[in-house]
Amino acid sequence: MAQFNHRNIKILQNLNYEVHVAANFTHYGTLSGKSNQKFIDWLYKKGVAVHDVSIRRGFGKVLDNVNALLEINKLMKQEQFSFIHVHTPIASVLGRVIALKNKVPVVYTAHGFHFSKTSNKINWLIFPIEWTLSFFTKQLIVINQEDYWFAKRHLHAKYINYQAGVGINFNLLKSATISEHIEAKKTLLEKFNIPENARIIVSVGELTTRKNHRVVIEAIKKLGRSDVHYVIAGKGYLLSYLKNLAIELDLESQVHFMNYTTAIRRLNLAADVAVLPSLREGLSRAGLESIRDGVYLLGADIRGIKDYIVNDQVGRTFNPYDSEELATLLVKTIDMKRTKLNQESVDKLMIFDRKNIDKQMRDVYKKMGTGNDNRLRNTVGR
Repeated sequence: MAQFNHRNIKILQNLNYEVHVAANFTHYGTLSGKSNQKFIDWLYKKGVAVHDVSIRRGFGKVLDNVNALLEINKLMKQEQFSFIHVHTPIASVLGRVIALKNKVPVVYTAHGFHFSKTSNKINWLIFPIEWTLSFFTKQLIVINQEDYWFAKRHLHAKYINYQAGVGINFNLLKSATISEHIEAKKTLLEKFNIPENARIIVSVGELTTRKNHRVVIEAIKKLGRSDVHYVIAGKGYLLSYLKNLAIELDLESQVHFMNYTTAIRRLNLAADVAVLPSLREGLSRAGLESIRDGVYLLGADIRGIKDYIVNDQVGRTFNPYDSEELATLLVKTIDMKRTKLNQESVDKLMIFDRKNIDKQMRDVYKKMGTGNDNRLRNTVGR
């Protein structure tokens, strides 16, 4: 919620909506406690009505999610929303079920269907749920091309829109300079006590199986270069596993963990290469930010990453299960100098710019408000 909804809330308020946010602010996922509190403070400052509901990620948190159903139902009866906008998988299921009961229209942004060409077969057990609920979804927004064509063929929302992610400020691309790279890299080298002549690979993402940092560590082992260092920004349950893997491969001094950070641009400016090795993504913001910050991107050849590796000037794709292929790409790219993207590449990337995304969202919200002019209220849920 905090990571991608600030601008949506501003758009709604500019359209004279009273905005409510219903989310789990107690168990807040991958955010740090400081970032979570900062978002709550921002909501109150903007005059947003805040509702802490017990929605939990994963179908295993049954009791919490049953309670969340009751809380959301009470909220809808009480507030009489014009429509709701849901995002994450569990919130989208709970929200649409209760919205159907209360006859409230729904916008659902699917940040990558869990079922895809590269997902495990067990993930397809979710498809019947999504198929059924699509009949009760007025507006479905998907954020990559594979999901868009799948939705057009197999789902039944009244409106289905492709929107290229949540929006990145690509104006910053123009301001990324070589001197900034040198300064940021010097700071990073000092932070982790890395030798001055080192080459830096960065990855941004949770330390989870899906984010697949393991394959990068294995690829670095295959490189056989002691001057290549890998910095991972993120937190998660695989921290101990990844540290032990680095020790096992005799790379303990070359693999560095930053924990969760909001200083992503500074990290990207320091990098010589960015690697995004995920096994599944909706449309990864991390990869877009690395391109925006002028770093060459090696990304997994999956939906939601290959969408924006528009040519070899921007980056290259690889099989995320194949450390040998990644190592081969690193040999070719780790010593490359930073270069500016040409105008053709920039023009192709502007579909992901936040101005384009904001225009699309404004049009969606205006359409959802048609016929509800006497009760301009909205809730955004995660």
